[in-house]
Amino acid sequence: MLFSSLVLMMSPAAKAQDYPTKPIKIVVAFGAGGGSDTLARMLGQKMTETFKQPVVIENRPGAGGSIGTREVQKAAPDGYTLILATSSTHGINPWVIKNVGYDAVKDFTHIAVFANTDYALAVPANSPYKSLQELVAAAKTKPIDYASSGNGSTSHLAGALLGQMTKANLVHVPYKSSDTARTDVLGGQVAFMFDNTAIFLPFAKGGKVRLLATSGPSRSAAAKDIPTLAEAGVPGFEVMGWFALTGPANMPPAVVATLNREVQRIMAQPDIREKMATLGFDSMPMGVTESPAYVGTQLGRYKAMVQAAGAQAD
Repeated sequence: MLFSSLVLMMSPAAKAQDYPTKPIKIVVAFGAGGGSDTLARMLGQKMTETFKQPVVIENRPGAGGSIGTREVQKAAPDGYTLILATSSTHGINPWVIKNVGYDAVKDFTHIAVFANTDYALAVPANSPYKSLQELVAAAKTKPIDYASSGNGSTSHLAGALLGQMTKANLVHVPYKSSDTARTDVLGGQVAFMFDNTAIFLPFAKGGKVRLLATSGPSRSAAAKDIPTLAEAGVPGFEVMGWFALTGPANMPPAVVATLNREVQRIMAQPDIREKMATLGFDSMPMGVTESPAYVGTQLGRYKAMVQAAGAQAD
């Protein structure tokens, strides 16, 4: 009887030490081909090689990423169902979607924050504004519109923050997607837009847009010749997108440690760093203690931005 009890008590720990013994699923709460999907597939391929178990990427788009997020929230906390969490799913959605259905901190185990990306402020090639200072100065004398990929999106919040910090009269024009918003910026129908720096770079090199500044605390690895907004005259401005490997709450510490070590190993590989840089991502692998603390801090930052913008999902 005593032996049986000891076996039962030891079995969860033993299972955690043996992890993984079957395929792992990483949910991407957005469609295929986007930034989070690309990063998840990079991780999945490398994890498969290490663990000798298939790592399957499953796209579960809808409701701004909250559908796939809720699916993982309700999964067994055994390390076999994970999500590629983002600043949208775990930073913005809790504040812009009514009854989002999850607590971004308490309902999840944030295993490893590992990458971030900045955004570029782009104007059409024929725009009269050659610098951020010119754009802001003009917006203090008349309303200037800016495009976003939708109410409560990062592109919306970045524009709202710029208006708030500079006292400029910036008018938000929400679109249904980044693609349609970007098309109108390229065509000159809208004055400017914030979007992933790497996405705008080919258009800038092709002479279709002009990049006035980027949103990070330091210059973008993909566009080192473009100043940050802080350098261009808006000190303290910072908006970053981030990505984390995350699971349901209460995952076994041994499984979390195994996954965190693997993410750290992957992010240290030169080929991964090089590929990420070309796609506009910076590697920033964090430990098992840093990661949840970072998510909590970012959640607070986005709450302030959403409240200042009066943002609400469509």
